[in-house]
Amino acid sequence: MKGIDLSGKTCVVTGTTSGIGVETARSLALKGAHVVMLNRNVAESEKLKNKIIEEYGDAKIDVVECDLNSLKSTSKAADEYIAKEWPIHCLILNAGVCGTASSKTSDGFESHFGVNHLAHYLLIRKLLPVIRKTPPARIVILSSTANQRTGVDPSLSKDEKLKLLCPENPSEANWYRFYARSKMCNTLTSFKLHRDEYSNGIRTYSVHPGALIRTSIFRDSWLATIGSILISPFTKSISQGAATTLYCAAHPELGDVSGKHWDSCWDDETKLDKVLARDEELQDALWNHSEKLLEEYL
Repeated sequence: MKGIDLSGKTCVVTGTTSGIGVETARSLALKGAHVVMLNRNVAESEKLKNKIIEEYGDAKIDVVECDLNSLKSTSKAADEYIAKEWPIHCLILNAGVCGTASSKTSDGFESHFGVNHLAHYLLIRKLLPVIRKTPPARIVILSSTANQRTGVDPSLSKDEKLKLLCPENPSEANWYRFYARSKMCNTLTSFKLHRDEYSNGIRTYSVHPGALIRTSIFRDSWLATIGSILISPFTKSISQGAATTLYCAAHPELGDVSGKHWDSCWDDETKLDKVLARDEELQDALWNHSEKLLEEYL
């Protein structure tokens, strides 16, 4: 972010009350962007807002309540945003769940699919007209290298693949498999957006943030020093984890780059299931199926 000035830009970010979302919002605000945080926990959002303003008095930050566990809440948040007539220069879909306590969302969808993909898809669909008004604009979707562990056989039919990626029964697989499939949905959506929206001045990025253990494991114990030394070669700090998101969201050298998967600030697809992710038929099928689900539940 060194030397980058985001004055006059509006960045919308989901999930900024913990983890790399905090650092993402902070870094954007410190570079002059108007940051709009879409979060379920408004109280924690206000705390972060005040903390950033204390650090940088000119920070421009707003909070919109958005519970991705509920499609109605997500839809309401998008409507509220549109009503404010703010532009969107960058939409960062950062929020996500992994190994949730509840197997279903409030709408009855498998939790990982419902939160990580479907709610974010809803935000995209409702906010796309706004994003198209400010080219060149960017959409950054946090995926994961876990998307190579979906267990979806490439030889299956399109409908069979779609059924696995969009589960109806939360007991048909373990939580990590559901998480991996939701992350594949994120990447498929990103690549679909690239195909459809590049001509409209929108650049899209699928991002893997990396393993973020160093900041939380062994916290406040005598094992902290030993633990951090042992795992540091394999993990990232919070700021390092946010780096790829910020690079794709703001760096000028990516202004014309789109439709790629990013890891550690590099367009690296070595850990991506490219057979599934680059399947344009599957991308279209997921988009259309998601649209039908929204029509049924809203």
